[in-house]
Amino acid sequence: MKPKVNLKNGNRGYFIAIAVCLVVMFVLSWIKQSPAFIEQYYSRQFYPLFSHLPKLLFGWLPFSIGDVFYVLLSGCLLWMATAAVMAFVKRKWRVAQKRLMQFVLVLLGTYIYFYVSWGLHYYRVPLQQQLGLEIDTIVTEDYIEILDRYIIEINQLRAQLDTTAMDKSRARQELQQLMRKSGDRLPMLSGTQVKAKQPLSSTLVSYFTVTGYFNPFTQEVQVNGIMPKTSYPFTLVHELAHQMGIGFEDECNFIAFLMLQDHSNTWYRYAAYYEAVQYLLRPLYFQDKTRYESYLAKLSEDVRHDYAQERLFWQQYYGTFNRVTNWFYGSYLRHNNQPEGMARYSLMSRLVIAWEKQRVF
Repeated sequence: MKPKVNLKNGNRGYFIAIAVCLVVMFVLSWIKQSPAFIEQYYSRQFYPLFSHLPKLLFGWLPFSIGDVFYVLLSGCLLWMATAAVMAFVKRKWRVAQKRLMQFVLVLLGTYIYFYVSWGLHYYRVPLQQQLGLEIDTIVTEDYIEILDRYIIEINQLRAQLDTTAMDKSRARQELQQLMRKSGDRLPMLSGTQVKAKQPLSSTLVSYFTVTGYFNPFTQEVQVNGIMPKTSYPFTLVHELAHQMGIGFEDECNFIAFLMLQDHSNTWYRYAAYYEAVQYLLRPLYFQDKTRYESYLAKLSEDVRHDYAQERLFWQQYYGTFNRVTNWFYGSYLRHNNQPEGMARYSLMSRLVIAWEKQRVF
């Protein structure tokens, strides 16, 4: 006779493991309420040390193991969910209970590891406080004056730009080096790992209209290899900022602007102002269409052509995947201390204006 498996005892172990996970989640929720604690002990002490582990395990790989991780995790969860439903249909209650608890345990474990490995950065002290930027005192006159100056700057940079010398591979190496040296300028950044890769399939990623993304589980940065070159330097530095411990999207945008706007390379400077002008123009589009059109007309023909070419590039990939991605990621951001969702990216303009005002005074 085959020995009987004591499922009850096995399930008791799962109950205990789930209870432990719930306790850890409660502790993490409590820690989230203290940005100063996270800043001092997690972002500036624990994370730079912990990052050596994924760097050692995955940093040397030429491809993104994080993409493989997502596939395996999705497959594992799907298998356990399907097995639980099938066992329930067949009235194998204990087996169904076991599979369901395995499913819950994997979800809880993934959730906990996300926050331990990187996710608590969403709750650190905001960059505006660390840099002394006063975003609450911004007035329309400041906004318009800076937009005018940036349009003049972007037109001049575009006239100097040699588009034949824009090499993504070289840019990746140079900008990684730039960010490794950013400690004096931005001491809140972790320099343990500063490396970008390409996704396993940039074409597939483009169907989700993703320019780049950071995997918090393997701490890998992926930058779309086929995206337009005009935005490539900005996207690369934005994603490296995530890898170096910055959670908020507007802060990563601002760091990308800050690191590129005074670079000796014309392409990198152009990329900084190219993105900044777009974000500065967006409020006008929704508030005053006539004024928006007048400022759009101030852009040189070459700059407008670059914006148009970028729109054409992404239009070929728009579809269901794009809409699902935007909804999912917007929900993800709202869950992680960014109630604005996808609109959080545009708030970079507040930081830019406050920074410009700070420079004046």
